[in-house]
Amino acid sequence: MLKNYFRIAWRSLRKDRQFSGLNIIGLSGGIACTLLIWLWVADQKSVDKFFEKDDQIYQLMEHRKSADNLLVSDESSGSLAEAVKTEAPEVEYSAALCPPEWFPAFTLSVGQKNIKAKGQYAGKDYFNIFSFKLLDGKKDDVLKDKNSIVISDDLARRLFNTTDNLIGRPIRLQQQHDFFISGVFEKPPSLSSQQFDFVLSFDYFYDQQSWVKTWGNTGPHNFVLLKKGTDIDAFNKRIEGIIGKNSTDTTRSAIAMKFSDVYLFSSFSHGASTGGRTEYIRLFSLIALFILVIACINFMNLSTARAGRRMKEVGIKKVVGARRPQLIAQFLSESMLVTLFSMGLGIAITWLLLPSFNQLTGRGIALTFTPALILALLCIALFTGLLAGCYPALYLSKFNPLAVLKGKLPSSFAEVVSRKGLVTFQFALSAILIVSVLVIYRQVQYIQSADPGYNKDNILKFYSEGRLQGNEEAFIRQMKRIPGVVNASFTYNDMVGRNFGNNGLDWPGKPANTYVYFEGFGAGYDFIETLGMHMQSGRSFSREYGADSNKIILNEAAVAVMHLKDPVGKTIRLFGSPIQILGVIKDFHFESLHEPVKPAYYTLQTQASPWWKIMVRIRPGQQQETIARIKDFYQAYNPGFPFTYSFLDDEYQRQYQTEVRVAALAKYFSGLAILISCLGLFGLAAFTAQRRQKEIGIRKVVGASVNNIVVMLSGEFLRLIFLAILVAFPLAWWAMSRWLQGFAYRIDIGPVVFLVAGSSVIGITFITIGFQAIRAALVNPVKSLRSE
Repeated sequence: MLKNYFRIAWRSLRKDRQFSGLNIIGLSGGIACTLLIWLWVADQKSVDKFFEKDDQIYQLMEHRKSADNLLVSDESSGSLAEAVKTEAPEVEYSAALCPPEWFPAFTLSVGQKNIKAKGQYAGKDYFNIFSFKLLDGKKDDVLKDKNSIVISDDLARRLFNTTDNLIGRPIRLQQQHDFFISGVFEKPPSLSSQQFDFVLSFDYFYDQQSWVKTWGNTGPHNFVLLKKGTDIDAFNKRIEGIIGKNSTDTTRSAIAMKFSDVYLFSSFSHGASTGGRTEYIRLFSLIALFILVIACINFMNLSTARAGRRMKEVGIKKVVGARRPQLIAQFLSESMLVTLFSMGLGIAITWLLLPSFNQLTGRGIALTFTPALILALLCIALFTGLLAGCYPALYLSKFNPLAVLKGKLPSSFAEVVSRKGLVTFQFALSAILIVSVLVIYRQVQYIQSADPGYNKDNILKFYSEGRLQGNEEAFIRQMKRIPGVVNASFTYNDMVGRNFGNNGLDWPGKPANTYVYFEGFGAGYDFIETLGMHMQSGRSFSREYGADSNKIILNEAAVAVMHLKDPVGKTIRLFGSPIQILGVIKDFHFESLHEPVKPAYYTLQTQASPWWKIMVRIRPGQQQETIARIKDFYQAYNPGFPFTYSFLDDEYQRQYQTEVRVAALAKYFSGLAILISCLGLFGLAAFTAQRRQKEIGIRKVVGASVNNIVVMLSGEFLRLIFLAILVAFPLAWWAMSRWLQGFAYRIDIGPVVFLVAGSSVIGITFITIGFQAIRAALVNPVKSLRSE
């Protein structure tokens, strides 16, 4: 019987190719979109989940009380992991980490070969916590020696053209110090949030930079591997006061968070996770569901709309003894057959689109038929087939055989309302998506074009290393003579994100036991001028005065938090030492527009330390020539160090990479949803025109014009679209208002968005149904009225 059902289903699909094609195209597009989003969601949820002891790896975070807010930071003292292990018996291993994001690409040298690579400093038990595969060396020993270096297999091939027999081989770091290979690890997979080429000992870095283990400074990341079965709530209570016990700072407390959750839940407010990447996972999962539902609604509407063609088939089957469950099974088999065709086509579309999708998302997702993917495909097929086929099956199978054999198609108010309701719901979803895309696009445009408070264009950035260290002033003085160089300075701040926060400022009237975090900008002369910042009062540092080393410049946010009136000339204290306020600089954004401008200060440095950045403003229109001249000068000044650089505006835009990708994905997926909706509407308009063929012929005979016919046929659908818009716009406004709350600086949604969205929906609808309406109106009435 099942075989017979599918044979009849196949004949039915072949008999009505046009609408079978519309259903298959709509469903396959919806399935392809759903599959792409499922692959992306699965990829995001898999990040950092591949470690052998994933459930036991925790990152030690900090809760920080600041004014009326409770902040969460992934940075703390480099002593935290060690102290927690000492006090908490639940800890098996602990390790502090100075992540690769701190540093530029290091210069590694073997013989005459000099290459750049990303490195980090980690505690001795790092490889006991994180199960990166060691191809050579023992995880207990690779970081015991301060002069050890553990390299990736990829770096080994670049340096030595092999991964074999490398233990004990020397590698020179920054042309200054030799490290000896103690292990070779397999390059971290793309599913790791930690990407690095080599690892050095954290203890070695501590010898060079002792501040990393002081309790008053933060920066390092800390990790622990807990014993199996540890009660994390009890553990967090145990370690909560460990920072306050080792320092006088009672505003900071320790908390452990599962490491593989940090990637997804990376946004915090008042000490609680506010979603981070999970917000976008929910958003696109919802979009996938919307698109799949829209495709299913198309199937329902087209199937019920063409019920008139099959009423005699249903009537005859009922007369010869077919029961309703058998008819339902037959129609569901048709639905499943269409779904299977659509699934195959959808998988093919996914395979073709995946390279472009990966480029758009910045991931390396592969279409591999794992058990999880096969199960997902089966669930999508079953869900789609049943959802798309259940209503048509129930609708067609309940026809009265006597009525349908007389040619009377039963129609009830509930059936008409349900079909119109489905069309309204379908276009309401489309309208919500259009509004969302417009708002996201406008917000992305706003944050990309907003004035950050400094001129980020044409700023070249590279790191001070080798011979430059300690000679920045002399290097910059000579570099300014290069044609095309407008100005230059140096700083330890990246200008993108918070780099060196501290609570070391005190001022008259500061409440007791109040800690305010300030972003510190240490920089050389001409930094403000090079970056194109603006002074609100006072002046910037200048060589003409010669005594500016004991002065400080505050931003407007710092003055506001200090409640200082006429601050220029007043004395405050920085880390206990008196320092005079030289000027106030207008607020500028050193974080993304998700965050309000934080208090910051700027102190003068006449000599940089390792890893400081050289900022060079170059003349527009001469970038390539100027960069080539700077490169030649750099390599002559600093032999043995490859010249690598970046543009500040590119780094600024990378802050909004997620939003840009979300906007692009939302645009494409929304376009697909609208296209699928239009396919269904196109089919419904065609069926409506066919069913009213004789009516149209009679109206034309009695004098109706083509315009009258078009308006008559279009009016019913346009009324549904207006209703969909009325339902969709309040929901879209609410959803987008909530999304915009994640930005401290945001657009006003305004009526223009809804006018554009409404006009787009109405215009697309009219174009879709207008073709069928005009085609029906132009048919010769003699042909329309001819009896069979």
